Amino acid sequence: MAIDTKIPAFEATPLEDVARFAASTRAAFESQKTKDVEWRLVQLRKLWWGITDYTPKFLAALKQDLRKPSQEAILGEVQFCLSDLNLALKKLKTWAKDDTDLDYPLTFAALKPRLRKEPLGSVLIIGPYNFPMMLLLAPLVGAISAGCTAVLKPSESAPATAMVIKEMVEKYLDPGSFYVVNGAIPETTALLNEKWDKIFYTGNPTVARIIAKKAAESLTPVTLELGGRNPAFISKSANLALAARRLLWGKCNNAGQVCISHNYVCVERELVDDFIKYLNASYNEFFPKGPKASEDYARIVNERQFDRIKNMLDTTNGRIVMGGETDRSELFIAPTAVLVDSIDDPMMVNESFGPIWSIYPVSDVKEAIKVMKKVDPTPLSLMTFGSKAENDLGKPSNHSVS
Repeated sequence: MAIDTKIPAFEATPLEDVARFAASTRAAFESQKTKDVEWRLVQLRKLWWGITDYTPKFLAALKQDLRKPSQEAILGEVQFCLSDLNLALKKLKTWAKDDTDLDYPLTFAALKPRLRKEPLGSVLIIGPYNFPMMLLLAPLVGAISAGCTAVLKPSESAPATAMVIKEMVEKYLDPGSFYVVNGAIPETTALLNEKWDKIFYTGNPTVARIIAKKAAESLTPVTLELGGRNPAFISKSANLALAARRLLWGKCNNAGQVCISHNYVCVERELVDDFIKYLNASYNEFFPKGPKASEDYARIVNERQFDRIKNMLDTTNGRIVMGGETDRSELFIAPTAVLVDSIDDPMMVNESFGPIWSIYPVSDVKEAIKVMKKVDPTPLSLMTFGSKAENDLGKPSNHSVS
């Protein structure tokens, strides 16, 4: 199907529509039609075709919002959603069946217990700006598969993608069961004032606290997928060149605007100088003309986020050992590594959520574990480059490190 790739200007949804959309999704759920697995499969197939038909428009929107390279957009956004859909289409009938293979006391045997998968109802999905398509539509795949209706709230920081999602959902999915609300704080506030059976939010902890507090008033279950100050560790057992290359790639993907990318790297002291050399060698290999000239390097989403990241570089007491170039007019920040000597440095205290990270020297893996526990005891990800024995050292069952 030919799709016009022209993207309309961003428009906020009228506030009076919010209550109507919420009521409509509740009514659609109460009609019982979403309990029919075949109905769900039809919606999943329509969403598959919608994403497929709209791929050129999504690529254009992601380029406009984040200057996201097409290869990144296809792999990290479009194909991610299609893979989720392929799995759901293949497995949904099995997932939806009653589960009778249960462990229970003999006392209840006569009751023949079974586990039935019941849809929750109408759900609200609030997406972020860094993967504005995938992190909104992938949860929608789950909602449809579970037999729920949904209202989607795309990030206003990725306005082009938000408008494309709205157009696609309205064109392909069941009217009355699925809606898109565009806007900023007023529209999100209006949505949170409605009663939902589930809220799925991806974003920052500050907004998550607001959502969790509001949801608690009506005991609405929530899923909060948040960021963190994610560590990496490099020991003498590591392949330094490979570690440098992989860590640099992680900060080049989507210009580091990835919730699981590393915030800092603990490196054994005697390796620091060589690690920095390998980093810069990979940097020059990745960007022979510099990252600013590369068509394969994205940009920071907006000026507010640019200023936040730039402030970390401006206030650090550390030394920039790779990158460092910035240009606010283009929302460009080069992949940048900063050598620091304190966990109280702004580069360690703040989540970068961008292409910058710090290098923190440590004596050994035990000191690295202590640093990680102090900086953020529950990070979203951890990357280790060393031996299997060193990885096992961090397991509570084997060792206790205070």
